[in-house]
Amino acid sequence: MFSNIEPTAGDHASATSTISVSAEENSLNDTNKNENSREPVQVMVVGSNPGIDSVIKALHSLGFAEADDWSKPQRYPNSDRTMSIVTKWRQL
Repeated sequence: MFSNIEPTAGDHASATSTISVSAEENSLNDTNKNENSREPVQVMVVGSNPGIDSVIKALHSLGFAEADDWSKPQRYPNSDRTMSIVTKWRQL
């Protein structure tokens, strides 16, 4: 599906996605499904700054997210790489 956004040699970027819903949010979703039928899904890109920039631009060109919606690059824990995160909302 995203084969055309593979990082080029030297980018060393990788993309992972995580669903970030706490127990409290799950409880709210269970009791208020009619009022709040969405959940946040966070997508994280980890790699070098140029690699992250490349993936964000590629995802933007596919209409996935605006480039400004992504967080500023931050240090990835216990690594020399950086990460950027965007939150998308999924209908339940």
